[in-house]
Amino acid sequence: MSKYFMYGTELQELEQMMMLVPNFMPRRSGVIIVKKLQNKNENIRCSDCNYFIGSQCSKNICSCFAERLKAGMICYETIVKNCYKEFKSYRFKRRLARLVRNFDGDIFINPIHRFRFYKVCRIQNVSMENRSPSYLAVLFLLTADDRLWDLAKGHTYLDCFDFKRMNLKGINTDEYALYQTARTIILGREYIRIDEIADENLIEEDTFKAIINAVLISKYGADMFQVNC
Repeated sequence: MSKYFMYGTELQELEQMMMLVPNFMPRRSGVIIVKKLQNKNENIRCSDCNYFIGSQCSKNICSCFAERLKAGMICYETIVKNCYKEFKSYRFKRRLARLVRNFDGDIFINPIHRFRFYKVCRIQNVSMENRSPSYLAVLFLLTADDRLWDLAKGHTYLDCFDFKRMNLKGINTDEYALYQTARTIILGREYIRIDEIADENLIEEDTFKAIINAVLISKYGADMFQVNC
């Protein structure tokens, strides 16, 4: 399996995606002055923003992106574009565009994935809002696959994941990609590359969807689970 992935390289592609995503505004950052309105959702409408001039925003980065996401005012396509706008890989962007076109309103890859993820959250009895975005993202990845979760569940704790004790013997390329992306998110090192994620011969569509959405979760946290359009 290791022939498909590069370990500990100094390339910055994944670091860019995980840590330095262009146009990403940290949660609860940015200052915006809006008209005084009663409905809090109205307070973050583009038309009520001082940067909204004429019929468009005068800023390249929305100053209240996180707030609008939390209020359910941003669709999946906009979120993806906001995160991956500056990526140049043709294969990656082509695959990303197809993912957006096929988005069915659910960030999970299937009902079993959804059930398994929320079951763990219920057992742990910690609200998602009190979880770190990186923890949610890793749990999202590990619960995406039956066999991977069987290997990982005994090493999943309230505040960490023990990757070293997960026995990967017999797993396939997609399961390995999920595992390596999880390590990349939680450890901040590059264990899988963008060109590998973009390769349709290596990574199946469901796995690609899980990886992309896990990155979004690592950036925007629990608010991503409310996205349905």
